[in-house]
Amino acid sequence: MNKIKDYMNNLPWHTKLVLGGSTAIFFTFFLFSFLEYHSVSNWMLKREESAVNRTITDIATFYKEKGDSLSLKDISNSEEFLRKMNDKDQLIRVYDQHGTIVVSDKNGEFSVLEPTPAKAMETEKVLEEGNEEIIARYPLEGGAFSGTLEIVRQLNSYNKMMDQLFWVMTIFGIGAIILSAVSGYILAKQLLKPVRDLTQAMIRIKKNGFQGRMVIYRQKDELAGLAIVFNEMMDEIEKSFQQQKQFVEDASHELRTPVSILEGHLSLLNRWGKKDPAILDESLEASLFELSRLKKLIVDLLELTRAENNRSLMVEKANIDKILHQLIKNLEMIHPDIQFKLTIDRILPFAMISEQHLQQILIILIDNAIKYSKENKDIQISAEQAGSEILLSVIDNGIGIPADQVHEVFNRFYRVDKARSRENGGIGLGLSIAKRLIEKYNGSISINSKEGIGTKVSMTLPVVTENGRF
Repeated sequence: MNKIKDYMNNLPWHTKLVLGGSTAIFFTFFLFSFLEYHSVSNWMLKREESAVNRTITDIATFYKEKGDSLSLKDISNSEEFLRKMNDKDQLIRVYDQHGTIVVSDKNGEFSVLEPTPAKAMETEKVLEEGNEEIIARYPLEGGAFSGTLEIVRQLNSYNKMMDQLFWVMTIFGIGAIILSAVSGYILAKQLLKPVRDLTQAMIRIKKNGFQGRMVIYRQKDELAGLAIVFNEMMDEIEKSFQQQKQFVEDASHELRTPVSILEGHLSLLNRWGKKDPAILDESLEASLFELSRLKKLIVDLLELTRAENNRSLMVEKANIDKILHQLIKNLEMIHPDIQFKLTIDRILPFAMISEQHLQQILIILIDNAIKYSKENKDIQISAEQAGSEILLSVIDNGIGIPADQVHEVFNRFYRVDKARSRENGGIGLGLSIAKRLIEKYNGSISINSKEGIGTKVSMTLPVVTENGRF
């Protein structure tokens, strides 16, 4: 049994589907044929019994018409009548109480049957020498005669018809199994085609990379849905792979410079800085500066990774009015030379974003405005409701961004003025983090800038509705 089970488990799905379908059809047809065969058999058998009972009742009625005058002579003279009432494969006879046959008529070959006097009408089915027969008996009572009317009916027609029905059902059953096997093979081949295509697509992806995709089928069924989901999954995997690759490349590029500077200063200290206080101070100061840049780079890379991760998103609501006032108050203490102008609508609804992420985005935008402002230290921050969104803007009068570079500033590690950005500690990740965080909350961000005049950064966030959703 275990060997059969192991053998079945090792069969291909194509074979399993064909065998399973054929087996199910076979048992269904077998059960249907079995019930139909026995139903027809019982119906025909009852029909035979009804015919015998009807015949014996008609003959008995003929004899009863004689009443008390029924005699042995009347029975003997009824042979012609019995011949007319008889049918194929049927024996009719009348015998007295002693079993002596008075009159009989037979239509076929019959085995010797011992007369059995009856006291009431009775019908039975017997098997004589391999032949099925129905025997009906009816008691006859007259003034001068007392005996039994008996009809013996062989079931030759019944057996022949049932044999024909059996062979017809058998032939149709075999044909149904063959047809189900062929159709099951074709159907299984068609059904498993997307699975084979999926396997081939996986093999191509394994050999050639993430570019392979499944063909989308025209029919809108579960298998077409499987192909769509697979392609979408591969798009996400390829996107994640490219992001990881880009992350490693960008991180390696950015880490190379501070590590090289640290290595150079440590080598300088090892050779001459131990005895020269000036070199020691300079190298230590430069090393600490590069370490702070490394720390900021690592923190920003982690923040960018979290911003790109859908599972890390916690949907909350934020009071923009409260957050902006608190943030500006803190920034005025840190940057007393900067003039912050805050403009907020009197009644501003809550925004669908966590307070932590909103603070992080605003700090990135305002910090950039502070870094790239020159003589004019005025920075304007505004917040207003625009339909189902809240519009926030940060405007500075700084160095601005060249028109051909505005669309690049949201890329990771991109810096418009690399020398100035490095002096200010910038590594080009702030706007990338802000953009990804905003988009996670179904918001948007845009930049409008003119070189030498200033920059305006605008972002929108959905407001919290009555049911707490976007």
